[in-house]
Amino acid sequence: MLSAEPQQKIAAAKAAYQQGDHAKAAELWQSLALDGNATAQFELAKLYSLGHGVEQDALQAAYWLEQAASASTDFAESARAQRDIANGLTQLKAQQQAADAAAAAAVPVATAASTASLSAPPPVATVTVAAAPKTTAVQRTVQKAAGPELPVKALADARFDSGLRAFERQNYAEAFSHWYPLAESGQAEAQFNLAAIYANGYGINSDQLAAARWFSAAAEQGMAQAQYHLAVAHANGKGVAQDDALAVYWYQKAAEQQYSLAQYNLGFMYANGRGVTQDEASALLWYERSAQQGDVDAQFIVAGRYQDGRGAKADVNKAIAWYQRALAQNHSRAAFQLAQFYLQGLGVAKNESRAFELFSRAATQGVVEAQRETGISYSLGRGVRNNDSKATELLQQACSAEDMAACFYLAQHVTEGRGVKADAARGMQLFQQAAKAGNAEAQFRLGQMLSAGQGVAVNETAAFNWFLQAAKQGHAEAQYLTGLRLANGTGVAQNDAEAVKWYRLAATQGVLYAQYNLGFMYGAGRGVPQDDAQALIWYIKVAEQGDADAQFNLGQRFETGRGARQDDRQAVVWYQKAAAQNHQRAIAHLGYMYEKGYGVSLDERKALELYQQSLAAKVPRALTALGLFYKNGRQVKADDKKAVELFAQAAEQGYANAQYNLGWMYEYGRGVSKDLVKARDLYQQAAEQSEPLAQAQLSRLLNP
Repeated sequence: MLSAEPQQKIAAAKAAYQQGDHAKAAELWQSLALDGNATAQFELAKLYSLGHGVEQDALQAAYWLEQAASASTDFAESARAQRDIANGLTQLKAQQQAADAAAAAAVPVATAASTASLSAPPPVATVTVAAAPKTTAVQRTVQKAAGPELPVKALADARFDSGLRAFERQNYAEAFSHWYPLAESGQAEAQFNLAAIYANGYGINSDQLAAARWFSAAAEQGMAQAQYHLAVAHANGKGVAQDDALAVYWYQKAAEQQYSLAQYNLGFMYANGRGVTQDEASALLWYERSAQQGDVDAQFIVAGRYQDGRGAKADVNKAIAWYQRALAQNHSRAAFQLAQFYLQGLGVAKNESRAFELFSRAATQGVVEAQRETGISYSLGRGVRNNDSKATELLQQACSAEDMAACFYLAQHVTEGRGVKADAARGMQLFQQAAKAGNAEAQFRLGQMLSAGQGVAVNETAAFNWFLQAAKQGHAEAQYLTGLRLANGTGVAQNDAEAVKWYRLAATQGVLYAQYNLGFMYGAGRGVPQDDAQALIWYIKVAEQGDADAQFNLGQRFETGRGARQDDRQAVVWYQKAAAQNHQRAIAHLGYMYEKGYGVSLDERKALELYQQSLAAKVPRALTALGLFYKNGRQVKADDKKAVELFAQAAEQGYANAQYNLGWMYEYGRGVSKDLVKARDLYQQAAEQSEPLAQAQLSRLLNP
């Protein structure tokens, strides 16, 4: 009910079954089984064979087992399912023989009080369904009924209350002898109780056909309980041909008399399109009527529908109100759902302590997800004092129940030795268990461990494959790292186009580095056609989030007009933002803007300070400019040796203007011994980069 994803539905069904909510498990398995899910078909076959959450029905069990076997290629799984069903039937038979009188009474008998309840019900809004045929197969059977299976009293001697007292003493033959003649005479309560005897095999062999026959007789007289059980018989094909339309007809008859179980099942029929056109609004209407009468499962379902907006506009306040009503009846999953609301601050004030209290309550009732969340709360100190020992205990419980998120968190504790002795091998095993089951966080962590050689040998190929698995599930960081490895050819063949694809997916999820790298790919034309405008869009996104590299890059683009309209003022703005984060290259470029008066008032003293501040970054333009300050004695005492040192650092990086200035110092012996050969070589290097002053000096030296 909580998710449309098959894996999540399967997990929810398993959890419901483990906590004893067989009806909920059956509903979830059936939804998946009808969609062709083989696992669900196997599980549904088991439920029908055991009568867990559904009426026991060997034919339905055989049908779903056959469907699952035909869709599955896992013959071992098929064989296990068949063994489970056979063992379950044997066990059930033994239980019924051992405690016949205490067996679950699927159909209660009517009492004297139930007779009084048949007065005219208050008017209720109805949902129109097709009218039932005037004469059903069940009714025709009533007309042809054989005689009674046990001796019966004369009608004049038969007493309903005497039969009831006999039934309570488990004298079923005596009860039968009183009720049978009354049922034949048309007394609805006797007909219903007679149906109960046949349905449950009290004192006679179970006879579903006879049960349906007498349910039909009582139902025709307007008895809500009988109408409900007749509907169940039609829905499951017990004693009558399976007919969802007739089931809906009789469910509605009983539902209109405020019979809660019928209202619940009518909601189910509308929700699943059985016997009627699927209609979420009508499903909610009937579930809610059942919930208003106190049916705790209906309350939980109604809450979930208001939470998800199924059948009505999503309404978190109504969802919370219904979850609270279910919680008041100790519904374990309602406690879990409410805990999530408090944890997230959704519809209520965020309260981690209250969330922990509710998670703990559900955990003690066996809700696996709650065991996981309680464990996480102990691990993180979320709403409770940190306790790693309790965290590992609860996470182990949930992991043992195949909750892979719990296995992931448990793996962290085991790997780090938190609350348990550190065991790298077991931690890796748990990570792999969760990763292979599809847990994206575990897949991502495995990728990190294999890449860093954490507890294992470095294996970049395996690391890439796990990052890729997590990325395919939408894990944003994994998408970024998948793109990065494709761009660099780490653990996989280099592929810029694929790198761009994963960068974009991560970028749209807000991963800053992915946005920056996507801008780079557009700017460089790697994996996509070169597009400075697109590059600018992504750099702006990153820069606005405060990334200093992106702010510096943006400053350069506005300064040079590359991919953006040339704008010195904007260049200064972005250089200043990056410089405020101590971005050395931005500081150097900002110094140049102050020196030249570009986008800001000319200020050589400020320029000098910024150049000196950025020395560690060895930015060629800044080194050269600072060298000129020392060469010419501007703002500082002239120092040719210092100037040569600075020019040399920039020239080694291939900066043409520095090569020219260093050549000039060698030509005239300023700060170094005069050396025309070195001067010529430096001029040559600068001239090859189209440095005009170097070209002129080189021409003069070569043509004296």
